[in-house]
Amino acid sequence: MFQQRDIITAVEIGTSKLHVLVGQIDNDSSVTVIGSGEVPAANAVVKGEIADMDRALELLISAIEEADNSCNREINNSKIIFFNVTGAGISSFQGVGNVFIQNEGLKINDEDVREAVENAQTKPLPLEQSVINTFDSYFMLDGGRRVSNPIDHVAHKLEAYIHVIHGDTNRIENFRSLLRDAGFDHEIQPVFSGMASVFGILTDEEKESGILLLDIGAGTTEYVAVFNMGVLDSGVIPIGFEHLANDLSLGLDLHISVCRKLLSDGTLADHITQRKGFVEIKSTSGSTRKIPLNSFERIIDLRLQETFKIINRNIHEKGIFRSLGAGGVLTGGAALFPRTAEIFKEVFQFPVRIGRPYDAKGAVTGLENPRYSTVWGMLKYGELFTRQLNANRKRGVFGSMIDNFDSMAGWLWKGVSDLKNSIKF
Repeated sequence: MFQQRDIITAVEIGTSKLHVLVGQIDNDSSVTVIGSGEVPAANAVVKGEIADMDRALELLISAIEEADNSCNREINNSKIIFFNVTGAGISSFQGVGNVFIQNEGLKINDEDVREAVENAQTKPLPLEQSVINTFDSYFMLDGGRRVSNPIDHVAHKLEAYIHVIHGDTNRIENFRSLLRDAGFDHEIQPVFSGMASVFGILTDEEKESGILLLDIGAGTTEYVAVFNMGVLDSGVIPIGFEHLANDLSLGLDLHISVCRKLLSDGTLADHITQRKGFVEIKSTSGSTRKIPLNSFERIIDLRLQETFKIINRNIHEKGIFRSLGAGGVLTGGAALFPRTAEIFKEVFQFPVRIGRPYDAKGAVTGLENPRYSTVWGMLKYGELFTRQLNANRKRGVFGSMIDNFDSMAGWLWKGVSDLKNSIKF
């Protein structure tokens, strides 16, 4: 059972905004939002990377102060701080760990699974790379039977397939340094942005049936493929809605600020929805320029098609496409743009829905917008992380060494078999 003072904080550092969301873990193991602070990124972050540390620190402190004021407490009292990681340099692979079963009757137990999971995470990374998160993918019995939970199955050989997400060490440490400079002196844990959205918006039914999630932000697009409660693939495409603004600026000879405004304030979306023939652009001199709507659509469609085709090719090459029975989910700030879902369906040829934060409760309104999927998902991830950490500490498993909990992989098997069916990922 949690104490009411178990507070966790999620910090989203993105191309368009810095957002601090504070949550309280309740006695029923849910999380309630008790504070929020959000400020525009103002070019301090570009494509998931801090471009101006001083400016980013100034903005982060402003967001923290706003969050402090909204919940009437200092969020530095948070038990753990979670921050998102995205951008260039992030990669993933499927680690494989083998164990030969030697128990009586060849029945697989917790220790066998723990050993297989640990063996799956031994692949060395380049010196400049660090693990961000790892998650269960699936387990294989005797090289042919695929299961999500191998406990009590009979087999000669158990293989654990673990999805490992890693990124540039210095880039990750830059984020940690920024948070420490802003006053956070507790444990600081990274979460891949795409996986945060998985925790924030996907249903258990979708994770069982197979789903492709795309989180389209201002500077990047993250994708995650999930099937049978396991992560099959993930990645980052360094293309976001900011690139659409740049394409429109170059293609239509418009100032970039005009294009950003057309995309962000709903003007262009309204024209597409209402099928207006022209978009009127007023210049600073007072003159008006009328541009055909299909000129905008043609440029936008090309960029969206390019992005989606890259992801589509990746999942086909890895043999994942047929596992995505539930179709796709679009989230992030660009998900609501009228052309996004339409182009997605054309490229992937399966149904898609708009993903919004679910089960979001508390004093903050507006969290149901897709642009908040990542920050809300980090709180959901943090609730599971903290619950499992507390359970293991209570049992004396791994003491207080939080470094053993840099991932969700193997949490089911670290001495808490009574909880194994309550944890997703």
